[in-house]
Amino acid sequence: MGIGTDGRILAWNPAAERLFGWPATKAMGALASDLLAGANPPALRSGIAATVVSGATWRGDVRVAVPESTSREVYVIVTPSLDEDGRIRGVVLSAEELAERRARERQVQEVADRLDLALTAGELGTWRWDQGEGRVVWDERLHALYGLEPGTFPGTYEAWRATLHPDDREAVEAEIAQAMRDRAPYQLEHRILRADGSVRWVHGQGLVVVDDDGEALGTTGCVADITDRKEAEFEAERRARVAGDIAAHERGQRERLAFLVQLSDAAVAAADHDDFMQRVVEAAVPTLGDWCVLHYHPERSRPPYVAVGHRDPARASWAHDAITRHPDGPAVATGIDEAMLAGEVRFAASPSDGHGGAVHRVSPEDEIDDVRRRLVDRLAPTSTITVPLITKRGVVGAAQLVMAESGRHYVEEDVALVQAAAGRIANALDDLWQADQQRRIAATLQAALLPPALPTIPGIDVAVRYWAAGASDVGGDFYDVFRVDDTRWSLLIGDVCGTGADAAAVTSIARHTVRAAARHGHDHRDVLRWLNEAILQSDRGLFATACYATLERSPRGWALRCAAGGHPLPVLVRASGSAEQIEARGTLLGVFEEIRSHPIETALEPGDTVVLYTDGVTDLPAPYGMSEPELVDAVVRAAQTRTADDVAEEMRRLIAERQPIANRTDDIALVVLRLL
Repeated sequence: MGIGTDGRILAWNPAAERLFGWPATKAMGALASDLLAGANPPALRSGIAATVVSGATWRGDVRVAVPESTSREVYVIVTPSLDEDGRIRGVVLSAEELAERRARERQVQEVADRLDLALTAGELGTWRWDQGEGRVVWDERLHALYGLEPGTFPGTYEAWRATLHPDDREAVEAEIAQAMRDRAPYQLEHRILRADGSVRWVHGQGLVVVDDDGEALGTTGCVADITDRKEAEFEAERRARVAGDIAAHERGQRERLAFLVQLSDAAVAAADHDDFMQRVVEAAVPTLGDWCVLHYHPERSRPPYVAVGHRDPARASWAHDAITRHPDGPAVATGIDEAMLAGEVRFAASPSDGHGGAVHRVSPEDEIDDVRRRLVDRLAPTSTITVPLITKRGVVGAAQLVMAESGRHYVEEDVALVQAAAGRIANALDDLWQADQQRRIAATLQAALLPPALPTIPGIDVAVRYWAAGASDVGGDFYDVFRVDDTRWSLLIGDVCGTGADAAAVTSIARHTVRAAARHGHDHRDVLRWLNEAILQSDRGLFATACYATLERSPRGWALRCAAGGHPLPVLVRASGSAEQIEARGTLLGVFEEIRSHPIETALEPGDTVVLYTDGVTDLPAPYGMSEPELVDAVVRAAQTRTADDVAEEMRRLIAERQPIANRTDDIALVVLRLL
């Protein structure tokens, strides 16, 4: 309501009418003091008047007269209205029923109490930042959270900024600046520096305060100490890392042990020392390194053998070429020479370490170092291990493992593993190489016992093969193809039991005996009798099997006549694809004084294929050998090729599928006829 200087009511709104119960028609012009008359003590009324006359506002509880009731308690604000000279020109009185006000105050207090309980229970402190005034207000809980006594925080932005951990300061300020620009709520987790110097983790949630125009005035929010939770998270992460490291270590140990097992398997499965070296470097990558170089130098007068392993075959091939074409030797090009000369391990945990083989620093003037530099540039090693290969013959080479693109580094435990592996590699490699040398010598001697060239038989394509087994002694398998006269050619294939010099002697006796008997005009039975007698008279204590056959041309075509002495039967595949064994069975040779044989004559037609073989093809334990039906099936498959040479090579492939020839203990001889 509005009151004039004479104390009469000049303005009366509907809210006043509802509160005081007076209609405007009654209130307008009435004395305002009538509302308070008798309801309040004189001292209160005079106090209100004195305050207003002094030009101040009076606030408080009063009782007012209300129609149909004695009085009602209200809360009033009495404000003088002053002119430009400070003189009172009227009074404005606003009133509110006290019960309603008290109810709101209780609600506000209850909300404040609940908020306070929540903040206390959550150990939350609150702040308010007025950006314009540069003032930051903290409550007591926030002081305690930062380790300060109540009221001691300086209350400035700079003071708050100083509490931020230096490593988190930039990120926290950037997050708040972004929130201010977006006028958006934000959350932060960061570290703080307490007054005692300790570091704590806090979680803050803030709101941006804006004015009526939407301009950002500052922020307000709450903060909680989350150090215990963060430490629990860090501990869980640490345990997870430790568990992961342990699992990785155990996995690495299993892989390393598996590698050692692979070395044994590789030594057993390898066809020769070159094959073994390649198997080793392929098994080492990537379990033991990104690169593996194996250098084997058993003969100083000859170039070394080198194998390079990498998961990318193209890179492995490049490195192999770069190493082996170096004029002064691949050992020098890779730095392996230092480990070989010293007979000691060279280990570089990182590129800056010495004694690392390929990671050594080089000088630009040296051609050797230039090759090594190019290798280093391409390999970009992070760690290397170079271990000499030592046998009873001394240092025969070295193994070098290189970490590169994976970024991994070797540790001492890896060195021990590589040393253990090197011992196995060295002995297995040396044994295989020496066996290879013995096989080479045996193969050379064996070749001397076989015919140096084959005769040309018009209208018949002929191919022969002799495949030495893994044994290092001269074998007892043999074959021969020779011309008897203008229309007849002889074929011989056989197998002397045993190996070595005695078997080689009987092989030579067999070939020359059969040639002599055939050229003397003897038939198949007599040829085998001559051969049986020659073996018995050799006094070698050996026996043999043989299949003697002749090819004879007539106007009607070709006739094949076969006689076997205890030997596997030839296989005939017709041009139509049908197949059979030629049943020319007979007695084993070199055991009995008298033998029996049953020559069989078969007419051959164009497109027919005949294969004579020794028992190295079939006489192996399952699943490596072939039964007679399986052998016939293999010959049928091989006969589908075009030439006799093709048939022989396909037979080799089919035989090797069962078991590599180098892993066998019995040689194989093969004679193939293909009618044109």
